[in-house]
Amino acid sequence: MPESFRALAVWGFLLLVLAGKPRGGVEGTTTLVTSGIYRYIRHPLYSSLLFLAWGAFLKAPAPASAALAVLASAALVATARAEERENTAKFGEAYTRYMRATKRFLPLVF
Repeated sequence: MPESFRALAVWGFLLLVLAGKPRGGVEGTTTLVTSGIYRYIRHPLYSSLLFLAWGAFLKAPAPASAALAVLASAALVATARAEERENTAKFGEAYTRYMRATKRFLPLVF
């Protein structure tokens, strides 16, 4: 994994562990994290995987790598949406406001 993608994933993970006050693993975050990279995007870990998938496609464009990049994108979008539903149920209006203030995967774009 390229260094910049790894840095995005590591930064996002560390913030969840340090600021999210997880109980029973990172999935058990008890505090909404809106600082650091989370100030700009809601899913930095998924973003790093999207960049990896599309980077692999662009490095060696082929029908198979295009199909894999599209499949990975669809799976990550579906996973992010499911996580957003869970977070809305867990954090309520605070998460709804956070969703309006940030993009899902790419700052200022998407």
